[in-house]
Amino acid sequence: MLRHILHPVSTAAGHTRRQLWVAASSADTCLAAAASQCTKTIAAAVRQKARDAASPATCFALVSQTYSAVEIDRLSANLTQQLAHATGQHCSISGTVVEQIIGSRGTAAGLSLLFHRPERGQSNHPFYIGDQHGRQRLREVAVGRWHTAATDRFKTQQAATTTWQPGSSSVTRAASHLELPPELQAINDPSAVHLVLFAADKETRQVLDALDARFPRAAKLGIVGAQTPFVNGREFTLLASSNGGNAIYESGVVGVAFSDATGGHELVPQVTYRGLVPVSDVLRIERCKGNVVLELEHGDRAHSLIAALRRPPTETGSATDTDGRLFARVLSTRDAHAALVFQVTGGNPAKGGLALDTLRDLSPGSFVQFMMLSRHQPEPQPSAGASGTQPQIHFGVAGGCRVACPRAGAQVVGAATEGGFCYGGPMPVDSPTVSDCGSVFSGSTECAVPGSTVTLTLE
Repeated sequence: MLRHILHPVSTAAGHTRRQLWVAASSADTCLAAAASQCTKTIAAAVRQKARDAASPATCFALVSQTYSAVEIDRLSANLTQQLAHATGQHCSISGTVVEQIIGSRGTAAGLSLLFHRPERGQSNHPFYIGDQHGRQRLREVAVGRWHTAATDRFKTQQAATTTWQPGSSSVTRAASHLELPPELQAINDPSAVHLVLFAADKETRQVLDALDARFPRAAKLGIVGAQTPFVNGREFTLLASSNGGNAIYESGVVGVAFSDATGGHELVPQVTYRGLVPVSDVLRIERCKGNVVLELEHGDRAHSLIAALRRPPTETGSATDTDGRLFARVLSTRDAHAALVFQVTGGNPAKGGLALDTLRDLSPGSFVQFMMLSRHQPEPQPSAGASGTQPQIHFGVAGGCRVACPRAGAQVVGAATEGGFCYGGPMPVDSPTVSDCGSVFSGSTECAVPGSTVTLTLE
């Protein structure tokens, strides 16, 4: 089992109060009944703590695609009304449709909610980011993901106003014209934002870069929703409500930025990869362009990789009895403990050219180890986390692997989708910014490796 460890970044000490986070879930087959059950759980927790401020609350909702289109379309309005009645204050809704929700008892169909009520000095900022904000659909580009004029669809329509344009050598360095919406631009103190939680379609790369640039001290955590054309005719179903209105988007990013002017603990996501077995040594990348490995150290190593992939399972036992998908574990040094994992999406190992599923740049001198998913995976163990009194956000990647769930008794809001999740920790003050290199090791990361999970414990 591999982990990508994001270490906390030291900050000035400050006093903080425990915030009111409430996780609630229900597996009721009627979505209206599930929403009612979750609302009662939230109302009970709210009554136990006196209200300290009049700022609007927010609720992040994950709903499985097993419900009908009519039920899902009504969810935002129902939750807004029920939570207002139960808590006595307005509550904005953000969320998406997923394959399965995750709880301490496993994965299931149902509804999973995370409610947050800000106290004095805290505030929530719901937002939506879509193509109208200058977001480009970079994943529509082919495997090699080189940047061309065709990918820069806004080039002749508007001038870039951001200061974090990485360059133009590949799509990973395509100039971005994305402008964050006014709800995020209007935050007076970006350093006070400690968490950005969101749901999205598959086009998250430029949004992550913009969030890293605007809120470098914040943890970012997002889930890619389930595709829902056979549920309601939409490519994705992203839920949003604020200022008394409800909306459903089929593309873009919906979420909430959580701000706390009183300071406090930094939030650090923890990522775990399950079931991967190595099929090569750790190899140095000699040449690469964008997301494509062009040459590895010692030409014979590439041929050794091909031999390992073609080797019958009986030669090395069950470890190589794999499902055929190839992944790359990317390391900054040969013996680095922390690593990123991406699926190999194309290329020719015989010629040393392999394309990885990332929109960031690989770097010559970094290292890669090729891996595959074992068919014989052990029963997933409960993920590490804090006690049941501290709610957790738990996202996983479906796709032929069972996803590890939090330990029994934990308060959890979570889901698993085939699209995966996005994550990033607070960036050190003296670290290179995303605009400096566009490297896979800088800024927030997208993950779609089956069986992988990310956990964030809320303080």
